[in-house]
Amino acid sequence: MNRAEKRKQRKLLAKSAKRKKPLQSLDPAVGGQNNVNQLNLELAIEHHLAGRFVQAENIYQQILESDPNHPDALHLLGVIAQHKGRNDVAVELIQKALTFEPNYADAHYNLGNAFKDLGKFSEAATSYRAAIAIKPNFPDAHNNLGLVLQELGQLDEAVTSYQTALSFKPDLAMTHRNLGLALQELGRLSDAVASFRKAITFQPDYAEAYRNLSTNKKFSEYDDDIKAMEDVYALPGLSAEQKAHLAFGLGKSFEDLKQYEKSSQFYLTANAVKRSTYEFSINTVEKYVGLIKSIFTRELFRSHKSSGLSDETPVFILGMPRSGTTLVEQILSSHPKVFGAGELNALEEVIAPRFGKVDDIQFLDNLVKADTSQFIRAGEDYINLIRNSSKTADLITNKSPHNFLMIGMIKLILPNAKIIHCCRDSRDTCLSIFKNYFAGDGHCYAYDQVELGQYYNLYRDLMSHWHNVLPDFIHDMDYEKLVSEQEEKTRTLLDHMGLEWDDACLEFYKSERIVKTASAAQVRKPIHKGSVHSWKQYESSLKPLLEILKNY
Repeated sequence: MNRAEKRKQRKLLAKSAKRKKPLQSLDPAVGGQNNVNQLNLELAIEHHLAGRFVQAENIYQQILESDPNHPDALHLLGVIAQHKGRNDVAVELIQKALTFEPNYADAHYNLGNAFKDLGKFSEAATSYRAAIAIKPNFPDAHNNLGLVLQELGQLDEAVTSYQTALSFKPDLAMTHRNLGLALQELGRLSDAVASFRKAITFQPDYAEAYRNLSTNKKFSEYDDDIKAMEDVYALPGLSAEQKAHLAFGLGKSFEDLKQYEKSSQFYLTANAVKRSTYEFSINTVEKYVGLIKSIFTRELFRSHKSSGLSDETPVFILGMPRSGTTLVEQILSSHPKVFGAGELNALEEVIAPRFGKVDDIQFLDNLVKADTSQFIRAGEDYINLIRNSSKTADLITNKSPHNFLMIGMIKLILPNAKIIHCCRDSRDTCLSIFKNYFAGDGHCYAYDQVELGQYYNLYRDLMSHWHNVLPDFIHDMDYEKLVSEQEEKTRTLLDHMGLEWDDACLEFYKSERIVKTASAAQVRKPIHKGSVHSWKQYESSLKPLLEILKNY
């Protein structure tokens, strides 16, 4: 939980304390059990505000023993459950509180938070709207409604929600940043930069906003934005995350100024600091890749030759991050028959419930025992999920790069799907990864040169395996050739997809579609060769990485 979220929780708890009805008497013998519960609730909230969750939880439970329908105790017990990551429990408790007090705006808000953490964004939006209907001037609810609308791809509505939140409380730095990110996805980059600057105005040490600003701005001189970043970077007491965000931002800024030595030092620091914040072993990935290769063999595919759904709608654009996947999706989605759905988790959603995860003990057994109908149903479920993005498009892309790990399952459940494998110079790919901050925990390999190089080699090894066991199933798309021979390679790509030529695919940068990845700014511009062989500018700083990549 970050500082802004902690402040929100304290504010909501303080409001819950103010909700208490006046005590009939301070003497429990006079006021009865209601007074005892009021006093206990007040004490529990004090513990809750101080972060003493065990004590608070025990008292909330004590209140519920005497009054099982106590809305405040149910609600606040749900808030603690959400804080602990037990969001299913939080939903159950808060929904129960709302059955006894339907007009409890804060409870609707926290129910939305629990749904949001569960990834149930539509349900979260409903809860936030319920809170707003009761209390229209609820900036936190408007802000969080914007967050889930953004996740649902409703960017214009998200922008409106953020702007409404700011109309009630203009100094919400986090909301200004959220607005900037939504504007970035819409391609309104100058407006996004203005929003990031507003966030910094209200929170001068807002490291994430500085990094976002740097990502969306092309620096042409050593200006006030860089100076401000340097000043914050020099402050004592910064957290590791703050320092990493600022160092990535400064690395990008000095790269724009072609001061590569200075840029590389910031990138090296940014990655080292970020890597120090979590535990990770590349050996786990190595074992995982080895397991995939041992399961998905020629024999397995021969035994399931006729399995899966014959639907030709799905297109999987995959490879390493920063290998051109966003560019290829932007080109394809500029065609009127293609919808670019971005990075989806739909594969995991349909595979895990039926077969488990690849590293589950029962996975191979489940796979071997599966009959054709199970593969078909998994394929149907996938199609139903992606059809939520577009009901009419002939082809729908999924641009999750790490789906290269899932190619075997794609073949089994969707044998007529198109696989576009984006290939880019290993050194440029890894450098680009090393220069970026990734949200979430899906890129733990990215922040150490040795681990990054080892991961890249494992990826190449697995792709060689897929080409061997599934010949003619994967179409390799060479980034460097696409950049240097744009029209020819675009025509080849469209031919492979079975699509007629459309000039819009050459002018992909004019598309107004939403782009959520780190490449959002780049794909708003025509193709250029500036990223080819960019590793040479940083060669002296990349020796550990280059040594591992020498075979590629």
